[in-house]
Amino acid sequence: MNIREIPVEKINPAAYNPRIDLQPGDPEYEALKQSMTRFGAVEPLVWNERTGNLVGGHQRFKILIEENPKTLLVSVVNLDEPEEKALNLALNKISGDWDEFKLEQVLRELQDFDIDMDLTGFTETELEDILNTNEDEDLLLDEEEQGDVKESLADKFIIPPFSIFDARQGYWQERKRQWHALGINSDDGRDDHLIFSDLSKFANLKGTSIFDPVLCEIIYKWFNVDEGKIYDPFAGGSVRGIVASFLGYEYYGIDIRTEQVEANRKNAAEIKDIKAPNWICDDSLNVDRHIKDNHIDLLFSCPPYGDLEVYSDNPNDISNMEYDDFISAYSEIIKRGVAKLKPDRFAVFVVGDIRDKRGVYRNFVDDTKKAFLDAGLHFYNEIILINALATAAVRAAGNFVSRKVVKVHQNVLVFYKGDPKNIKSIYKNIEVADLSDFIEER
Repeated sequence: MNIREIPVEKINPAAYNPRIDLQPGDPEYEALKQSMTRFGAVEPLVWNERTGNLVGGHQRFKILIEENPKTLLVSVVNLDEPEEKALNLALNKISGDWDEFKLEQVLRELQDFDIDMDLTGFTETELEDILNTNEDEDLLLDEEEQGDVKESLADKFIIPPFSIFDARQGYWQERKRQWHALGINSDDGRDDHLIFSDLSKFANLKGTSIFDPVLCEIIYKWFNVDEGKIYDPFAGGSVRGIVASFLGYEYYGIDIRTEQVEANRKNAAEIKDIKAPNWICDDSLNVDRHIKDNHIDLLFSCPPYGDLEVYSDNPNDISNMEYDDFISAYSEIIKRGVAKLKPDRFAVFVVGDIRDKRGVYRNFVDDTKKAFLDAGLHFYNEIILINALATAAVRAAGNFVSRKVVKVHQNVLVFYKGDPKNIKSIYKNIEVADLSDFIEER
């Protein structure tokens, strides 16, 4: 046996380890700790020098490093990844409970590598029970229950609460049609005024971007409190304000362009039985004139993507600015918006990366994250929104000549102001609005 002292920083607990991880306070953890305090680490850890992974002794490792040692005594092996995982299973099989999902994953992976399964310590019958039974259950779920599970999640949460939002799906498109049937005309006030920058040649842009009302509904329902107040520093078209009012939220949206604010107010007036959203014509850097600090329940927006779309020739319109100046003003707007947010509330921005005049990405998504982190918020969720492909297929051939893939997604960045432990007590069950009755009345 090759026993050596290894620096602690070289020892990485195996992420795939399928044994259930005990925590301080668990009776088994405390009993093991007491034993090690009395008798010492009588059995060395097992460490694979080829991968740097800890193969055996994860619970003991956790206890040992509480004392902040520089090195630990380990039994060193030199194995490839499949052999390492087989040894991990064999060592863990002696005692401890399994994370059944991880266990099945590792066993199936070893099967794919044609590893001798006897090395895992599991008998043929045990392997059959774990792999074949679970496979049958998965097949049964796929054929008979998967649709019901999806439907149940959609009934509860509008769409399934996963980190991918797929706007191409039928349930999404149907919900979008319902929202538009209410009479939302978000492109009003923009067609005659939108000026595409020189960057449009990199995206082959035509027309203007319209915010998705389904995405808007999801963000309001998931990340706002009942009857909460919403602040949108880049209001743009009417969608976010109208959806907010329809769902019973108080909306404050700032936009720098008079024609856009007037068009939004006109569109909202055409929709029956909703309270008029508060659209304010001003520079969002002047938000202190309009909203008090700690007054808002959700900070939500889709900002200009640099100068990808130039909305006006107003020198205070940040879509006119060079990128460094844009980010400086943008970050200050975020900082001032965060000041309006109450403690224990969410901020959500929908963004996407943009290319400079050379066709190179500017890292706008990370610049947005930095602005919120600098303002003191926690980065809580990142969701990928897959957009309907529309003209993407047409653009793909031309773009790929320069080896640029067509971007068909956006990043929905979710931040939290306060202690995330309080979320469960503040944010309650979601009620999904029935749009059909309202549509029939129109």
